[in-house]
Amino acid sequence: MTPEQRQDDGTESTANRRTDPADRTLDVRVGGDRLATAVDAAAAVADECRVRFEDGLAFRARDPADVAMAELRLDRGAFDAYEADEATFGVALDRLGDAVSLADGESVRLALGEGGRFDVSAGAVEYAFAPIAAEAVREVQWVDAGPTASSATMAAEDLRRAVRAADLVADHATFAVDPDERTLTVAASGDTDDVRLDFDDEALDALDAGAVESLYSVDYLRDIVGAIPDGVAVTVEFVGGDEGGCPLSLEHPFAGGAGTGRWLLAPRIRR
Repeated sequence: MTPEQRQDDGTESTANRRTDPADRTLDVRVGGDRLATAVDAAAAVADECRVRFEDGLAFRARDPADVAMAELRLDRGAFDAYEADEATFGVALDRLGDAVSLADGESVRLALGEGGRFDVSAGAVEYAFAPIAAEAVREVQWVDAGPTASSATMAAEDLRRAVRAADLVADHATFAVDPDERTLTVAASGDTDDVRLDFDDEALDALDAGAVESLYSVDYLRDIVGAIPDGVAVTVEFVGGDEGGCPLSLEHPFAGGAGTGRWLLAPRIRR
């Protein structure tokens, strides 16, 4: 992801906001699996979000409790066909997800139809629903949580396994990096059971080992890692932070490298 993309918070100019969405051009076609991955990932943190068309497509979502944020971006090269004016819409993710699920892996066409409704079609299936006014959906401005204290790159399956193990015993998981042992550890302690997974240099694709230890909600972690596709490498970064812990940043490719997912999860404050 380029610095320009990182700085783009999804806001529009006043002139753009005054334009009736029904007057805008939108007619794109993309693989159903690619679109479903983005929709499911955004739905991991929110029920509705803003969708931005600008040389591609970006879903930006923030959960109501301000604990987690997500951005799923499909570059223009991910599309089979792309004709769209710059525009932002609000969408109910369950309705869009239902429409995309009917594609069953086929290419999906998304267009603006009569009355400014979304027309979603795949093969013989057609589904139409109204978007939400963008102003009625929470705007997501990515938080600059500070410099990276430590980072690692690991297989999505390993990260998912660690979170699943923590979920067996507790509501919270501790992520820690030991610079001396050069390990990333995920651990959880419940009333009766404990679990711990250590990932060393051999198990990780990369490790920049600064000393960190932070606690995170397993509920959020489970939903987030469940939305990350198999077979991709996930960059895990511990950013900023203080004695209360570091926000956890996750970033990964999808759609054959034509898409990028990134997440930011606030730490749980120890009491």
